[in-house]
Amino acid sequence: MPNIAYTSASELAQLIKNGELTSEEITSHFIERIKRYNPDINAVIASDFDNALALAKRADEQTKAGGKLGVLHGVPMTIKDSFEVVGMPTTSGSVRLKDHHAKQNATAVQRLIDAGAIILGKTNLPLFAGDLQSFNDIYGVTNNPWNHSRTPGGSSGGSAAALAAGLTPIELGSDIAGSIRTPSHYCGVFGHKSTQDIIPFKGHIPGLPGTLSTPDLAVVGPMARTANDLQLMLDVLVKDGELESSAWQLRLPKSTKKSPKSFKVLAWIDDPLCPIEPDLATRYKTIFDELRSKGVTVDEGRPKHINFVETYELYLNLLGSVMGLNQKDLQQQVISYTAGFLAKLGKYINSPPHLEHFIKGAGHSHFNWLKKNERREKLKAEFSQVFSEYDVILTPVTPFTAVPHDHSPIMPLRKVLSRGKLRHYTDHFPWISIATVFGLPATSVPVGKDRDGLPFNIQVIGNSFQDKTTIQFASIIESLQGTFEPPETYMN
Repeated sequence: MPNIAYTSASELAQLIKNGELTSEEITSHFIERIKRYNPDINAVIASDFDNALALAKRADEQTKAGGKLGVLHGVPMTIKDSFEVVGMPTTSGSVRLKDHHAKQNATAVQRLIDAGAIILGKTNLPLFAGDLQSFNDIYGVTNNPWNHSRTPGGSSGGSAAALAAGLTPIELGSDIAGSIRTPSHYCGVFGHKSTQDIIPFKGHIPGLPGTLSTPDLAVVGPMARTANDLQLMLDVLVKDGELESSAWQLRLPKSTKKSPKSFKVLAWIDDPLCPIEPDLATRYKTIFDELRSKGVTVDEGRPKHINFVETYELYLNLLGSVMGLNQKDLQQQVISYTAGFLAKLGKYINSPPHLEHFIKGAGHSHFNWLKKNERREKLKAEFSQVFSEYDVILTPVTPFTAVPHDHSPIMPLRKVLSRGKLRHYTDHFPWISIATVFGLPATSVPVGKDRDGLPFNIQVIGNSFQDKTTIQFASIIESLQGTFEPPETYMN
């Protein structure tokens, strides 16, 4: 009998199809684990256990009847509470939405259900997915399974914590500021930020319920404990919608790489804009040597085709534009004035470097946004030249491992104590900004633990629509590490 809690979703689906385990047995197992372990970490904040068990029994009947079964047939899972799921509240951490029950599932959720997945619970997040720590006034704080005094990250923090603690085999996350990649890094699981716009955002909060448009920079993506499960979920999540299928078809290209030896990689981990902790740098260097031993060509250094500071400032500006969408005209004028003040005096009040670009973005006119967007396209075209020489780029996710809980209200003013040095909280953003601002795929891959036993990941960035290539390379890194090792407290 396998350890069900830490068996991959693809293996669970195969065990169900082969009749070695039933969906009801697997679903019951995860329900019991949630009841046993969730009180300590508070990752799962809403559930529909009775319905999940009923669906599992139905799945078992379908298995016995034979016929074609979905790739996730009978596999239970949880979903981040920013996605609408019928039968459970979808609050996105907002008290205003505590009684919001969706009439239909988010598009991405429905695709997972159509593939046979059974949704048994929702996972915690910050208010409107707007923080790097997962807490809100409805459901409280989520703890990191590796160390309860640390955050699992945000905004998909409940998702990553549930995966690490063995409360779910797979999860669905969303990412605009590292919200998939950073929690995966903090909890030592796999997460994939997809290419911009390849997975529908409909049914995600924010925006508010009923919103049909997709915010700039934001994407939906899979989270799991294996690279193979990321690929399995990606294949389910990326397909033609009802409107599109009559006119065009979306087909992600397969990776052209047949073996590790066919990969050429640029490893970029050192930059004065955002230096990383020594423990991470040491392990990354070891990983590069291990990759070379497998025949991977690994060059180290910064890409020639990027101005990191300008790219980061542009990202902050565009992120500010998204966050400032609901500001009134007068508020926008005040925000713009504040940005000018901060640019001149920020260093005297120890404000985070470059923060004025975020604030200026929050006060943007549409005309100014269009100018910034055009600059983005030009920078992206220049940066994309790196992929004519390299298949993927390896970078850190954040410069440090999971930070202590800190719920002080003004996030940019928080500080992080990193190996005796006080750093700005905004140091979470530079390394994730590159893939986000250019809409590129990026896979967050576990690679080790620091001296305190906290896990950390590396980021694999690819060219647009090369999601399968970044996940394939994640599997190569995974082969160096072996299978996921759970936190000791949650191994039984």
